[in-house]
Amino acid sequence: MDIDDNRVVVMHYRLSNGFGELIDSSSGGLPLVYMHNTNAILASLERELTGHGAGDSIDVTIYPEDGYGYADESLVQRFPRETLAELGELSVGMRVKVRGRAEDESRMATITALDEETAVLDRNHPLAGQVLHFAVAIVAVREPTEAELEAGEATSANPS
Repeated sequence: MDIDDNRVVVMHYRLSNGFGELIDSSSGGLPLVYMHNTNAILASLERELTGHGAGDSIDVTIYPEDGYGYADESLVQRFPRETLAELGELSVGMRVKVRGRAEDESRMATITALDEETAVLDRNHPLAGQVLHFAVAIVAVREPTEAELEAGEATSANPS
C-alpha cells in the first residue's frame, strides 16, 4: 500500500541540519506514526513521501522556505526578568509559553540570552532558517481505523 491522503504511516527518521549535525532521530526508539496530509508533519516532507510504501528509504532535503521559514528578527524581543518571574528559574535554551497580543493567544518562545535584568525571547520556530535533511525508512502504511478518521490523527502503529 502506498502513502496517500489519510493513510497511517509508520516510519523511522533521522533529521540533521545543513551542517550534518543530528537534530532528532527515532533510531533506537519507537517509530513516528502519523496520518498523512493532516498537518501532523511538514507539508513539504509529506509531498516527498506521497506514493512511497513500506520498505522504501528516502532522503529529503527541505530548504527554509519549504520548512519553518526564515528567522524574523521582529519575533526576538527583550523583556525585564521580573515580567517572567512566574516561570521560575530561567535558563538559556529553555522553551516557555508566552502570551500573545490577543487575550487568549499564547505562543512558544526560546530564551536565547539572560543577564541580571533582562531575558531575550525568540518566538521563531527553533528550526527557522535551517536546511533540513531527513533520512526516512518507511516501516508500514495502512488504512486508518474509524476512530482515527474521526479524531483526524493516528493513534498507534498497530491498531487493535
